[in-house]
Amino acid sequence: MRIRTIIWLIIAVLILAGSTILCALRWDVWFITPPEPAWNGDTLSTRFVTFNDSTTYTCQTTDTVTMVVLGDVHNTLTHNDYLQIAALNPQMQCYAQLGDFVEREQFYYKQLLMRELDGTPFTSLPILACPGNHEYSKGINRRLPDSWFASFPMPLNGPEDGLGTTYYVDFRNLRFIAIDTEDSQLLSDFTRLNAWVKQTISTAWQPWVVVMMHRPVFASRKGRMNPTVWMSLAYALQEADVIFSGHDHTYARRGDGLAEDGETHEPVWIGMTSTTRARTPKTRSRMDTIVAGGPFYGQLQVSRHELSLRTCTLDGTCIDSVKLVER
Repeated sequence: MRIRTIIWLIIAVLILAGSTILCALRWDVWFITPPEPAWNGDTLSTRFVTFNDSTTYTCQTTDTVTMVVLGDVHNTLTHNDYLQIAALNPQMQCYAQLGDFVEREQFYYKQLLMRELDGTPFTSLPILACPGNHEYSKGINRRLPDSWFASFPMPLNGPEDGLGTTYYVDFRNLRFIAIDTEDSQLLSDFTRLNAWVKQTISTAWQPWVVVMMHRPVFASRKGRMNPTVWMSLAYALQEADVIFSGHDHTYARRGDGLAEDGETHEPVWIGMTSTTRARTPKTRSRMDTIVAGGPFYGQLQVSRHELSLRTCTLDGTCIDSVKLVER
């Protein structure tokens, strides 16, 4: 038994040493995608209306907030798809995007799309965004490209090493929290992220707390759960009301969010996809897959006493709905 333990310790040391050497040698340059095509039109920073620390938007001060939630897009939604979503949601005041909006650093797709959508709600309403794994560069020394920050300048009120990617936005009856799960891949991230999330939820003065992230805490496909994300967030998010995630390319739901005799059940966990690249769920998952196809989008409406969510196909057909009443 001692010999086996020593062998495993030696292997662990070799892995850590090898990882350090590869990072020092910038091994990840082997994985970097070709540069983006040149874009001579509008700059990245002008193509989205974003939430920021110095501006209060009308939707933040109204009693009822109505937003559209988009999952992974992966460059697959077209100009007509967005026009159809906007036409079916005339009350939309803002929208959220759960990561993997584009493929690796291909933000020229977003520029072209936003130019086509100029004058529609998708270029005139505020957006909340969090990054996904397909927007980070590959390799051991992973990083989020500058083009993501230029495209989505989010509030700088998160943890010091997650500024612009982990943050919250306050509405009159809703605190909306975004978490960068790609920046939480190491065990050393546990305390930092866990503590920030719990504090941000516990200090919310609004009746509702909604969270979005890319990687799910509970995956709808076997083998897709990330242990660090689960350890950091599964308990910390128990006091939230709804948690949106992407990544799995299915629509799935876990939890009922109902209250009986003062006892509150677990939050409603939603897995959302908005790409045409659907995945077939595998057995023994921790989420209940409702539909394995796609693309879908969510219609979220929050008032003082009620939170409702409808999940629809692009033609507006409702495939699932959830309604929560104030605790």
